[in-house]
Amino acid sequence: MVASATWDALGTWCEVLTVHDDDLPELAELARDRVDAVEAACSRPGSELAGLTRGRAQRISPTLSLALAASLRTAEFTAGLVAPAPGWRTVSLDPREGTVVVPEDVQLDLGVGIRAWAADWIAAACETDLGVGCLVNLGGDIAVRGEVPAGGWQVEIDDGHPGPLGRPVISMGWPGGLATASADTGTWRTVTVAARNTERAYAAAAAALTLGDSAPRWLTQRELPARLVHTGGVVVQTNGWPQQRWIA
Repeated sequence: MVASATWDALGTWCEVLTVHDDDLPELAELARDRVDAVEAACSRPGSELAGLTRGRAQRISPTLSLALAASLRTAEFTAGLVAPAPGWRTVSLDPREGTVVVPEDVQLDLGVGIRAWAADWIAAACETDLGVGCLVNLGGDIAVRGEVPAGGWQVEIDDGHPGPLGRPVISMGWPGGLATASADTGTWRTVTVAARNTERAYAAAAAALTLGDSAPRWLTQRELPARLVHTGGVVVQTNGWPQQRWIA
């Protein structure tokens, strides 16, 4: 029987699910601790990120180092389409030394993309540190690791406008990530991407929103299964998108 816990976190919600009831307390405790660490490092008023001194090398916490590394990887993967700041290439992060240099004219903002990395970080720890399979959902950015229920985790895809058949649901039976990015203007209303981790899924989804009509080709070239919903309601899927069922 699937067990779950949900609470407010990172400006949205965090939900953790596991197959066995007995595993939930330990899983939820680990997830809460890691969410608290991310908030202290990156998102709270007075966070470590907000207090960085620019223009010189300074030591940072392991959590902020990991989060910054993830944000810079996303910027590199998307060629700057999704980046923590203009001038992101001038940020010098040394993960081994635990130091960063942020130029004086650069204002870092890790944005909502940090939730995708955090979902991966939590799910990986649940599997490796606790030996527990789980689904971690941070505001719709989903990471899956380890044991899954029979038939896989049933994940509803929210594009904001259910069609005549209702809302699509896919089965996640693989270790990896799923993320959705949305916009009020542009070619695509929502883009949902499945990838080997949630960090990459969100990076691709957010980049696709900015790419307009070229987004399906860009995603296909990178072998990323995706579901794109046009502002007019037309749905486009790239190769590998999981089979869907529908719920009212």
